[in-house]
Amino acid sequence: MGAAINAYPNIHHIKIEDGKGQRLGRTYAVKLWPTLILLQDGVEIERLVRPLSKASISAALAKLK
Repeated sequence: MGAAINAYPNIHHIKIEDGKGQRLGRTYAVKLWPTLILLQDGVEIERLVRPLSKASISAALAKLK
């Protein structure tokens, strides 16, 4: 995942660890980890659940302006 994200230096990648008693995962309806949620201006643009390839991540990142 890191290699694909590093190709887009203008995108801020924030790693968040959620656990019992934490609300963030529920707020974004995350059921499986890792889940990559791409937000633009607070709006979800793309969601990848357990992405397997750099190509799928790169394709999703390309949707961001």
